[in-house]
Amino acid sequence: MVMMPLPMKALMTVAMMVGMMVPSVAPAICRYHRHLRATRTLHSAQRTILFAAGYASVWTAVGLALVACSAELSPMGMGRLTELPFARWSPVILLAAGAVQCSRWKANQLLRCRQACMTVPLVPARITTPCRDGVTLGIHCTLSCAAPMAVLLVGGLMNARMMLAITAAITAERVAPAGMRIALMTGALALVAGSVMCLPV
Repeated sequence: MVMMPLPMKALMTVAMMVGMMVPSVAPAICRYHRHLRATRTLHSAQRTILFAAGYASVWTAVGLALVACSAELSPMGMGRLTELPFARWSPVILLAAGAVQCSRWKANQLLRCRQACMTVPLVPARITTPCRDGVTLGIHCTLSCAAPMAVLLVGGLMNARMMLAITAAITAERVAPAGMRIALMTGALALVAGSVMCLPV
């Protein structure tokens, strides 16, 4: 099996990372564009693109950071954390992710992310303001997704099924009416998984 070059692995991870966020952030981007058009803001399409680019830049940085954390993955980038030198820490990571997902801190971060996605921003005064707004939204959402990203690292960055599951969980907790309940459910699953991995074989 041919080893995937690190730049290609990084490119694929970043593309998939940004793609994971599309279902949950698309409504916010559409709402942003409709608001600009309704207020007859000049260059509304370009400003919307800058808003989306600012958001994507944050997740690009997150993707590159995750690639750096998993640089020792198996050939073709399909490995799991259990193949890394710190494999013994995977139960701890799952338990920590579950605890964070069920915490008041998570609830506050998720609330900020949901509010940022739902709030219609003021008309940007400068052409660069939308990019800053997108970065701000990306930071809020990144903090809210800290625990799911840790679970993804355990499951494998290039594991398609795991990425789909994490995408569904993130989208549901951001856009569903009972978002925090969903976060608590996924946190409980992580705690159970981590506890099972701690059991002696």
